[in-house]
Amino acid sequence: MFGKIALFELRYQLRNPVFWVATVIFFLLTYGAMASDNITIGGGGNVNLNSPVAIVNTHLVMTLFFMFVTTAFVANVIVRDEESGFGPLIRSTQVSKFSYLFGRFAGAFLAAALAFLVVPLGTWIGTLMPWLDPETIGPNRLSYYAVAYLVFALPSLFLVSALFFAIATMTRSMMYTYVAVVLFLVLFFVFSAVVDSQPDLRNVASLADPFGTVALDNATRYWTAAESNTRLPPINGELLANRAVWLLVAFAALAIALWRFRFASKAVSARKARKAAKKEARLARKEPALVDHLPEPTPERAGWARLRARTRFEMGQVLRSPAFFVLLLIGLLNAFGGLFFGNEIYGTPARPVTFALIEPLMGTFVIIPIIIAIYYGGELVWRDRERKFHEIIDSTSVPGWSYLVPKTIAVAFVLIATLLISVLAAMLIQAMRGYTDFEIGKYLAWYVLPLSIDMLFIAILSVFVQALSPNKFVGWGVMVLYLVGTIVLASIGFEHPLYLFGETGSQRISDINGADVGWATGWWLRLYWGAVSLVLAVLAHLLWRRGADGALWPRLKRLPRRLASPSGAILAGALLVAGLSGGWIYYQMNVVNEYTTQDDAEAQLAAYEKKYLKYETLAQPTATDVRLRVDLYPEETRMEASGRFAFVNNTDTPIEQLHLRLADPDAEILSIEVEGAQLAMNDEENRYRIYRFDEPLAPGEESAATFRTRRWQQGMRASGDDTRLVKNGTFLNNGEFMPQIGMDRQGLLTDRATRRKYDLPAELRPAKLEDEGARGRNYVGNAPWVTSDITISTLASQTPVAPGKRVSDEVQGERRVARFVSEQPILGFFSIQSAEYDVARREHGDVTLEIYHHPTHDFNVERMLDAMEASLDYYEANFGDYQFDHARIIEFPGYASFAQAFAGTIPYSERIGFIADNGDAESIDYVTYVTAHELGHQYWAHQLISSDQQGGTMLVETMAQYSALMVMKELYGEDQIRRFLKYELDNYLSARGSEAIEELPLERVENQGYIHYRKGAVAMYLLQDRLGEDRVNAMLADLLDRYRFKGPPYANANDLVGGFASLARNEGERELVDDLLKRITLYDLKAEQATVRKRDDGRFETVFEFEADKFYADGEGRERKAMLNDVIEIGLFAEKPGLGAFDGKDVLQLRRYPVRSGSQTVTIVTERRPAFVGIDPYNKYIDRNSDDNIIEAEAE
Repeated sequence: MFGKIALFELRYQLRNPVFWVATVIFFLLTYGAMASDNITIGGGGNVNLNSPVAIVNTHLVMTLFFMFVTTAFVANVIVRDEESGFGPLIRSTQVSKFSYLFGRFAGAFLAAALAFLVVPLGTWIGTLMPWLDPETIGPNRLSYYAVAYLVFALPSLFLVSALFFAIATMTRSMMYTYVAVVLFLVLFFVFSAVVDSQPDLRNVASLADPFGTVALDNATRYWTAAESNTRLPPINGELLANRAVWLLVAFAALAIALWRFRFASKAVSARKARKAAKKEARLARKEPALVDHLPEPTPERAGWARLRARTRFEMGQVLRSPAFFVLLLIGLLNAFGGLFFGNEIYGTPARPVTFALIEPLMGTFVIIPIIIAIYYGGELVWRDRERKFHEIIDSTSVPGWSYLVPKTIAVAFVLIATLLISVLAAMLIQAMRGYTDFEIGKYLAWYVLPLSIDMLFIAILSVFVQALSPNKFVGWGVMVLYLVGTIVLASIGFEHPLYLFGETGSQRISDINGADVGWATGWWLRLYWGAVSLVLAVLAHLLWRRGADGALWPRLKRLPRRLASPSGAILAGALLVAGLSGGWIYYQMNVVNEYTTQDDAEAQLAAYEKKYLKYETLAQPTATDVRLRVDLYPEETRMEASGRFAFVNNTDTPIEQLHLRLADPDAEILSIEVEGAQLAMNDEENRYRIYRFDEPLAPGEESAATFRTRRWQQGMRASGDDTRLVKNGTFLNNGEFMPQIGMDRQGLLTDRATRRKYDLPAELRPAKLEDEGARGRNYVGNAPWVTSDITISTLASQTPVAPGKRVSDEVQGERRVARFVSEQPILGFFSIQSAEYDVARREHGDVTLEIYHHPTHDFNVERMLDAMEASLDYYEANFGDYQFDHARIIEFPGYASFAQAFAGTIPYSERIGFIADNGDAESIDYVTYVTAHELGHQYWAHQLISSDQQGGTMLVETMAQYSALMVMKELYGEDQIRRFLKYELDNYLSARGSEAIEELPLERVENQGYIHYRKGAVAMYLLQDRLGEDRVNAMLADLLDRYRFKGPPYANANDLVGGFASLARNEGERELVDDLLKRITLYDLKAEQATVRKRDDGRFETVFEFEADKFYADGEGRERKAMLNDVIEIGLFAEKPGLGAFDGKDVLQLRRYPVRSGSQTVTIVTERRPAFVGIDPYNKYIDRNSDDNIIEAEAE
């Protein structure tokens, strides 16, 4: 009987439209994800799109989305019999509970498993598409797809099937089952957010994750591209345990379902029985009213009364539904989890200021209201029909709109309520963290109001789709396609907000600049989409399903006749508003501004490179002095710049042409005049000009040019609002408004597949380290050393800032004008800023330290000033004199999250250090670290600038990392550095697998952040530890002396590597220098066992067993074993390093011991009993698994 029931259910599901709709949708989703150049799941960099890891990740992602389909299959099998009236017939037979229940489940689960086969099928077919870049596609092996499907997808499908089958069996309600699905989904997202922000939980989370994503991530975290492309995830350890644990959970859910299932109809609960009895008694007490005749009906006056009554009814249905409160709880959990564990840097959280919480709410929480809109749209529209009540309603004279409008209002109410509950979650987090400036007005104006309207559009669309659909499942499928379509269409070039339903632009939030960016555009688009939504609402009303025949075609045939009504007039008015507002938006976006898609921008960059990159090495003069005036008009988002720059031919040959370009597309050239030269070519589209000298510019000869430029965002843009020139918080570098001499490759296309698409060389790489000719250019756009005289005018209420000494600053009417002069050489790469600032100052010797900050962002101002003092003290003592009498940190709006060093000025995003919460003593003080890093650039970039070739960023970024680390060591001691080193090490190792070209040794780094920042920090710390901090600093000071403010030939990595090699005192140290700087070297240091016994003399003897190995890797991650023969620290501790308040008093012994390849044992005697023992306990080596270095000591 079990087999027959399972086969019956399978046949039923295969005939069900839901099966085929789901199959088609997920085939298209998977095929599209693989066949589109714009969508990547699991691949990227040198990892193939169809690598084993990418295929597994695709299956896991699709499993998550497939939950709703799986639930539709398995949960419906029980509910369907109750709703169809077939249940009593079944209960009258002798079929056993086991056969009935699990036969139905088996058939439905098999249908779900069969439907999911389109995921590997779509993936495989997608890889065969001829337009895909062949270098991103590896071999298709059956084993890759089999493991992904059988080991990862199928157990997960079985799990969710069992869980939601059990819930449906116990509740006999599809509504409660789908609410459980949403709750499960939200809890999973919260769980993922927690794990991402708390790396220490990864081992526990690997078992707790129902889909195995954490276990998979742990197993492949440090895999290189070569490993990801060829290795299947190992089905052992945590991964095997995860699959086994959750299969047991699935079987337990099925056992509970069998235990709780009863063939009897679901009885009325005692509470509902008491409630019904009370209602009946209340009605019985009321005497019936007898009248002689009924009042005359006036249906034409009953419309508003019907609307109010139906709205009260629909709202009452929502408010009395437990699902509503469950969904609110889900929204609260989702918002709470996403906000509480988000916005951390180096594991240190930000203060929960309101603006910093709103954008994460928009990004992570908004998907929940959309899911709710889709769900409730189907439930409310189809509720009457599912309860067989629709024929009674449809036989009345009640117009369709009096049902449509209340249902839409009810859906909108649920959505707005979820938005409000997310605000409550945000405020709870603020209160829990001791922040009580809730700024409710910002929540309402910047978040609740605009998103409520956006959600109303989704609600209307959901109701419209359901009104036209043959059943609610098809309607849900169409809405899922809409969600996917909005993502896919935008990624393949259909980006205009006038045809992406509900698209209201990108609104950016900042305390400094408010909601100004994107605000007006958003409201114009809301007017347009509001009118379109009204059109859909009227059409839904006119096509509303009435009577037993729900076919769409007869309703469409009646539509023209029904338009001759007030509804037709409303429809016409809505079309008029949509047309007028859409026309105005089109004029602004396509006429006033140029509309370009991402593909257009890429094609333009490709053409630009083909035309002008050939001039990159053309000999050009060098700027020597800049005179500049910048007039800012923030209220108009306009600036005008004019100036003069002198230049000299510092080459050995005469120069016939001067190439001038303005790379930023938001700026325009108004005029350029070059002394002694004529315009030979003017490319206005690319803002590139070539001037020919009347007489070639001789070596050593000087000349000058004057210019006028403008930057002005007029009207609305379809995308790409200017976030640099804004009403409050302008931050521009000179390359964004001032002509630059010569061609440079910065800003060109970098993605290999995109470059090949436009017939460009796949890689645009710097010159080799061996190329001595490349030392004639520096890597910061070949910016020269110049003196400067810069005048800025802005609004009287704002404070302008530029490099140089402030020699004048006065208010002239409604304008504030300040002049800055730098007689000290600065790089010809500088910034200007303007905003309404408070200024904190501190005198430190001959240097004035200044922090320009938003008035309410004073949380870390003193910490920044302290960091500036500590940094200058260390740098001047070890590297030489600081070149300015000022050092300024200037806050800018958080449209980007970085700090950047210019000469004497450090723009610093409001999203990072200014709102960091360093209240936890165990957190990393990244405010001090970032400040020290940027001040380090005043030496490593603004005194010594490196050549434009391999290793260039090592002399700038890596050395700034080293400088900051030494300041941190000075302030906090070596025992506190482990947290930072481990963070950097983990980031380096995890980023290796996403390398797009090839990983290179540090000395040959090609502006690869994970190498020059992350690996560089660890390598430099170990080198100073082994070679001696003072000796290293003396070598660096000598290097600075040789290249300070020098032009070509610029310093390169050979100078720095040679300096470190000169400090090596023996073969072991020379090998270490080569391993860290010249090779890609990985260590594997693992603590195996530590036993402790107390000796007769009262001391403690520890026997420590460990394994050690060393590997060399090539650029794709292929490794070969090398001989390890080094001296590495072994430490014994009272507490575990890196945790809690660990400090020097917990160090019982830390000493270097000879270490060789393989297993070995060391015996150590200490005065106190150690609790933990480790090899390389402070993570100074590049250990590919730094979590197993330390082990707890056990008694012998």
